[in-house]
Amino acid sequence: MTLALDKRNRACARLLADVHAVTATEGITPSTLHALKRKLVALAAKAELFPRADFEMPLAQGRSHPLLVEDGDGHGLYLTIGLPGKEAAPHDHGIWCINAAVSGRERHKIFRRTDNGAVAGKATVQQVGEVLVAPGTGMAMADHDIHSTVVEGDEPAIGLALYGYALARFPSVAWYHPQFGSVRASVSRRHAAPS
Repeated sequence: MTLALDKRNRACARLLADVHAVTATEGITPSTLHALKRKLVALAAKAELFPRADFEMPLAQGRSHPLLVEDGDGHGLYLTIGLPGKEAAPHDHGIWCINAAVSGRERHKIFRRTDNGAVAGKATVQQVGEVLVAPGTGMAMADHDIHSTVVEGDEPAIGLALYGYALARFPSVAWYHPQFGSVRASVSRRHAAPS
């Protein structure tokens, strides 16, 4: 194991230990998510721990590299790479998440659902905010917050993403299509991955 990899692994393990310590006493609240965002932003600022040479670039759009994925219902910490112009339509992960930038810029638009969910497959959303995630900044979202993303500029957006569950155990993700007033849900992975 290289010295850089060993340092990165130790830093990621410290972060997850801090996450568990905070959430065990305070639960998941807006103030907890803000505190965890500050910790993730501090880790992302240590760009030397995440040299590009250690992470394969995506062939198209984006890629997530696992940094520390816990077993069972544990958390997932990933290094994400989005190529310039990569977009994601408004979506709700169904679980809390926090993003922080190592390099590059990714714009997150924040939405709120405006219908009552009474008609299957139909939904309306309204943009209520916007956050630019760039080095030194991050953003946190609660379980059912809705956001869209786009990578801005000519450089890849490289960041850290911390999720309440590992990607392999994600609940159903809801994808909203404002132009059609529709929503579709992905299949839940909650029981698909081995514990």
